[in-house]
Amino acid sequence: MADSKLHSKFSSLFIFSFGIFLIFFSIQPLFSDESKLSAKQNKILKETFAYLETLEPKRIKIDKTTYNRHSQFESFFKFSFSGKKLSRWIQSRSKKYTFGSTGDYVAMYQDGEILLGRGFFSLNRLDRVLVLLHEARHADGKNYSHVVCPDDFPYLNTRDWKIHPAGKKGCDSVPDGGYGITASFLFELGAYGFLSQSDAAYRYNSEISRVIRD
Repeated sequence: MADSKLHSKFSSLFIFSFGIFLIFFSIQPLFSDESKLSAKQNKILKETFAYLETLEPKRIKIDKTTYNRHSQFESFFKFSFSGKKLSRWIQSRSKKYTFGSTGDYVAMYQDGEILLGRGFFSLNRLDRVLVLLHEARHADGKNYSHVVCPDDFPYLNTRDWKIHPAGKKGCDSVPDGGYGITASFLFELGAYGFLSQSDAAYRYNSEISRVIRD
């Protein structure tokens, strides 16, 4: 009789506890799996690479002395400027793209995967290329990891003013890191007339400002 009462008491307690659990669980918000790109996001990513592959050089629009003085693309990438080759260069370094929270960054690279934040998909196509190019550089090893920007770093983040580089790991200590290679790419766009010289210079200066030289 004592055993029966004890069993009944535990059964009632279990049912009550399980009921509370179900009520609690049912009112919690269910989050969708953001580890994969949606159809719309995939479309945007493909359009980004398609745009990059249209950037094939024809004739230099600036004087050759200026070009030879400032062009670093070939020394960084080991091939002459070509959007198609650059697209393959990026894709050879990251075959997996996912969507999720990236904190204070537009995108992040980790273990062969580029994690794209919500802000990435609202960027224009050129800025999306710059982000992918930048993140792909991180696949080449720790030498291309970021260093902390100076606390008095005065420059704005051109892609998102809410992101403040000062005092954060958002600068490079090597000339051919993520920011150096995007700057070299932008220089070629200006040199070949894909961007106006003023726009190319503005964008180039923004990227190269993140390369901290002692």
